[in-house]
Amino acid sequence: MPKIKKEPVLEQRFYGIPDAARYLGLSVQFLYNGTARKSKKPLPIPFKRIGGKILFDIRDLEKV
Repeated sequence: MPKIKKEPVLEQRFYGIPDAARYLGLSVQFLYNGTARKSKKPLPIPFKRIGGKILFDIRDLEKV
């Protein structure tokens, strides 16, 4: 019987606001408010702005 070669499962490292909100159990609007440049209450979770997108590293989300 021939061996079936399985493809490795690739997981994302960076997630956008909707996916991060779902992962954390928070609302999308809460994350948008916390990541706004002039936010009075910035998020304690590190994030990156790349090309107008706000991205969260899964490793940082797992620490919360």
